[in-house]
Amino acid sequence: MKKIYITLLLSAIFVGLTKAQNTLPWKKRLKMAQDFQKEGDYYQAAVYYEGVYAEKKDKPEFTYKAGNCYYALRDYANAVKALGPVKDDNENYNKPGYKYASALKQTGQPERAKVAFNKFIKNYSTDNDDYQALKEACENEIKGCDFALNEKTHTNEAIKIELLDAKINSNKTEFAPIPFDDNVIYFSSLVGGTAKIYRSQRSGDNWSRPQVPQIFEGKMAKPHFGNGSFTEDNQHFYFTQCDLPDKKPSCAIYMMSKISDDEWSDPVLLPNYINEEGANTTHPYVVTTDDKEILYFVSDREGGRGGLDIWFTTRAVGSSSNNFTLPKNLGRNINTTGDEITPHYDKAEGILYFSSEGRVSAGGLDIFKSKGEKLQWEVAQNLGFPLNSAADDLYYTVSEAHGGGYFVSNRLASNKSATTDDDVFYFGENKIVVTISGMVTDAAFPDAGSLSEVNIKLFNEDELVEERMLSIAEYRFKLAPKKQYTIEISKEGYNVASFDVNTSDFVHSEDVIKDIALEIPSDEPEIIDWLAVKARIVPPEYNSRDNPYSFPQEPIDPITGEAYEGPYLEIYNEIKEDVADLSDESKLYYDGPDGELLPFMGEVIGNVDPPEEEEPVIDPRDNVYPDNDVAPEGTVYIIQVAAVRRYKSYKYEDLESIGNLAFEDIDGDIRRVLVVPEELTEDGLEGFKSKGDALNTLTYIMNNTRFENAFVIKVVNGERVGDGFRGWDEPEDGTSEVPNEGESVNEEYEGF
Repeated sequence: MKKIYITLLLSAIFVGLTKAQNTLPWKKRLKMAQDFQKEGDYYQAAVYYEGVYAEKKDKPEFTYKAGNCYYALRDYANAVKALGPVKDDNENYNKPGYKYASALKQTGQPERAKVAFNKFIKNYSTDNDDYQALKEACENEIKGCDFALNEKTHTNEAIKIELLDAKINSNKTEFAPIPFDDNVIYFSSLVGGTAKIYRSQRSGDNWSRPQVPQIFEGKMAKPHFGNGSFTEDNQHFYFTQCDLPDKKPSCAIYMMSKISDDEWSDPVLLPNYINEEGANTTHPYVVTTDDKEILYFVSDREGGRGGLDIWFTTRAVGSSSNNFTLPKNLGRNINTTGDEITPHYDKAEGILYFSSEGRVSAGGLDIFKSKGEKLQWEVAQNLGFPLNSAADDLYYTVSEAHGGGYFVSNRLASNKSATTDDDVFYFGENKIVVTISGMVTDAAFPDAGSLSEVNIKLFNEDELVEERMLSIAEYRFKLAPKKQYTIEISKEGYNVASFDVNTSDFVHSEDVIKDIALEIPSDEPEIIDWLAVKARIVPPEYNSRDNPYSFPQEPIDPITGEAYEGPYLEIYNEIKEDVADLSDESKLYYDGPDGELLPFMGEVIGNVDPPEEEEPVIDPRDNVYPDNDVAPEGTVYIIQVAAVRRYKSYKYEDLESIGNLAFEDIDGDIRRVLVVPEELTEDGLEGFKSKGDALNTLTYIMNNTRFENAFVIKVVNGERVGDGFRGWDEPEDGTSEVPNEGESVNEEYEGF
């Protein structure tokens, strides 16, 4: 419920101390602070509480109240200052240490926040009824601090962000951007004291003065309206209307239909099985697939997982009635016990974007994505930086026509010095798209057309990205920027061919055409003694750490002075990348006779610091999925993170904290890299006995390591079942069967 309260209740923010602070007695000023707080003017209340505390240092309850007001306003910098004096007094005040730690996290101080969360839960009494819930919340927040501390790992440097100008953003809250046409944006704002939808048009780099479209004038039943979504044909518009009985938001979804070019119908309230009585229903987003209109929306209705959840309902495209299917919850791959809000579905990519405060986040609300639709979703992934920040980030929306997209945040920016209001930001991606395509022919008969039954593999460095068996040997791949690819082509009876593509070499998008001619092998194939090649490059007498070999920096034989070529150059490059480059001195040695090559690491001896107090050990994985769904005897789950030609151990060090690595060799030269638990199951099997445990581990891997394409495999009696899955509701056997999306209630609600 966090964002509903923020956007509707805390829109009036005043600045500056009044003269009364310096002239009235402290008791009078205290009474004014209490009155301001009752009226919902939290800023003035905080200022007066602080003024009283400055005079009455023996009454820390006043700085605690000031801190609470700043915290409610999301003025986290002032909340840190005000809560600091009472952060350890959980006996007399309501969890000030937790709010203090949260405020630190949302001011971009994850290291200090991590210490504060640990200290709070350590000092919080285990006798309190909410101890376990708070312990889990602190552990989740600490994981978020760790995520923020690894910001560089999770940053997409190609994304550029800008705060929209003052024509769009005011000192109030702006939210819910709707890109429309090439140069038009609709958005919602509290600039006039109530939420309304505005329209602005861009000309060059400038936006026009926003206006409330005439189609809304005189048609609203409630004072606040916003959060809109057009159907693809622009014939229907879904949006939210809210009022504030007893200062509590009450929101419902309405729909307007286009009658003519200049006329729209009055808003129609969606049926009460969507706008459930007693629940808040908001944030509609509509998408059309085949003959269905799918409406995703947010609600705290009964039957959810906790807080605000994302739901969906459908109706037939072109339907003139208000008849929808019964709403369905999107399930645990999307929803948590916290709030999930502002869904946006990118139809072209098949990806749902949404914001969540129930998952591991860098700040408060972070933006996540999940591939799928309706009831089938993959594990949610954090979008990382810079789209997410230490602040709240939400309302993510993609627009190809606008060359990027928009989102909403209360983050600080060059022209934004406070976190108390939300503003609309634009993002664009300097993305270079490289495609490579061609045909595979017989070198002896180049004019005979493409071959058939050709196997083609795409590797990113040595990791298998994709493999295809082509009945007609014409291939096409879309390549990511700043990657080193190898494409390998094989066919029975022909030599294997391969070539490299480094997309870092491209300064703009390009379509590359490369045809490949396969050759029939000669009768006397070349036999290479790879051990002898390796021994020539690194002599075997360097078989001790006490006797390391200085690896040459250039591929030149130090004895003959000749450049390495062919297999010698291949092995040289492999040793340099896998071993020598890991040593600060480019030295290496064999681990004993016939041992493995290891990098030489010098020892650094310095002052020994006294041991610090150990932090509690926290399972780094998300706990989104239940781990008590034990599989039948003989069934386990494993996680595949990669399939590689050459295994390089240093690339998998990030996985060591969450399980053991296992391997499967396939097709002779491809090795699957798997993650399994450290201990065997009761059946003596290697794998996760619980599907939920496997998915919790997968969630961590996809969000915290580079293996974002990892997936879970079901194994029954030692045999793989299906091609793998990434979500709780996805079929484990690889079928594409879709669960029932909801029953129509046509007979009951016909004609609404």
